[in-house]
Amino acid sequence: MTLDLANLLQTAIQRRNQYNYEHQVAVGPEEGLRVDYVALSVSLARLSDLMGWFKLGQKKPDVSSEDLLKAYIEVIDHTFQVAARQTWSHLIVMKPEDLDKLAHKAPAKSLSQQYLAISHFLDQSFFDRQQAAFRHAWHLILKLGLVDLKLTETQIQDAYLNK
Repeated sequence: MTLDLANLLQTAIQRRNQYNYEHQVAVGPEEGLRVDYVALSVSLARLSDLMGWFKLGQKKPDVSSEDLLKAYIEVIDHTFQVAARQTWSHLIVMKPEDLDKLAHKAPAKSLSQQYLAISHFLDQSFFDRQQAAFRHAWHLILKLGLVDLKLTETQIQDAYLNK
């Protein structure tokens, strides 16, 4: 099964629109963009906290694979929200062969470096409106799930659609 990123993105947009309608959420475009970036940053930090690689000298948390998957899905969801708000949805969708190449990359030598790189690229995409930086962050986020967390495309898709 190939991850249907276009479908997941559409699902994310529909869910947000439905939520905003039902709860009468009204926020301006710029504030909405800031909120989406903060939500993405926080969800990435939560995932990192659950993974616990950076907690040197501390007891590593006992976290189920289901909890890691749920936290990763939150990162994916917030990435979709940012892409939609920035009108960069075209950066989310990938050809199956490109997704396959990404899934076969080597695991990160340093998850700390990977986390910092994602954060840096997201900052650039927000403050400098750099689409290329967002695309780099997105690819690193996908790689984090597929390679470093060893999640399958099916796991990600099923968990996202059943969220």
